[in-house]
Amino acid sequence: MKKLFERLIIFFVGVPFILAVVYIPFMRHLPLNLMVIGVSSFAAYELSLMFGTNGQTLPRPLLMALAPLVPLAEYLNIIFGLDYLSTIALIAASFTVFAFEIFTAKEFAMSNARIARSLCVILYTGFLPSFITRLTGLENSFAKIATFLVIVFISDSAAWLFGILFGKNNRGVLLASPNKSVAGFFGAFLGSFVFAALMTLLIFKNVFACENLLAKTAALSICVCAAAIIGDLAESVFKRSAEVKDSGNVVLGRGGVLDSVDSIFMAAPFFYFLIQILFS
Repeated sequence: MKKLFERLIIFFVGVPFILAVVYIPFMRHLPLNLMVIGVSSFAAYELSLMFGTNGQTLPRPLLMALAPLVPLAEYLNIIFGLDYLSTIALIAASFTVFAFEIFTAKEFAMSNARIARSLCVILYTGFLPSFITRLTGLENSFAKIATFLVIVFISDSAAWLFGILFGKNNRGVLLASPNKSVAGFFGAFLGSFVFAALMTLLIFKNVFACENLLAKTAALSICVCAAAIIGDLAESVFKRSAEVKDSGNVVLGRGGVLDSVDSIFMAAPFFYFLIQILFS
């Protein structure tokens, strides 16, 4: 009951707060981009901490500095028109990982693991969220970012609700997260589609107006929901491998920062490209 209450608080307070931040258009959503950069850095800390429980990574402060370089570079690209800056940032961050290992390692038995884990941290917590930043550079950015966040938030919430109501006898379908249920997955896709349709056909109909709108909305919601589920399950694998319950304990009812943004991070690239393909 306590966890239910905490989740409801986060949903009814946290979601409106994030949407309010998204609504501020100042300097191409500067407040949102600062939030993305900060979350990227903290998520890098949590993920490197998990990876470090049964292995090694490069120093956490270094990874916390490298991961947000990509969304920061993407934002600078949007503001100043510095093409390819985010690609350069990703290459520079990867180069730094290799160079640090080359020049600081005193033994090389764990070098492969350190490099692989460190690059994974940068990709997962730096490259993936940079697509949220890319959304801030699009025309009608608020409508598109709000639609994206609503699809992901509802996917998570509907999966949890349907799992509670109808998932008692159909759990354990995935070893990565045994508490997930078939009913929960169905609820995630259904809820995503219903609210995606609400956003594209009613609330932001002028932004998304096009031929075959309902079919395109269905394709968008299905793909983004699937990506969000994979993001959540991927982090479950990370936690199971590290033998921890949560990535941290800073978010009420959720655990760590990474526990709260894993689905958003993974779904962001899919939404960004699908918006360009389906609604351009």
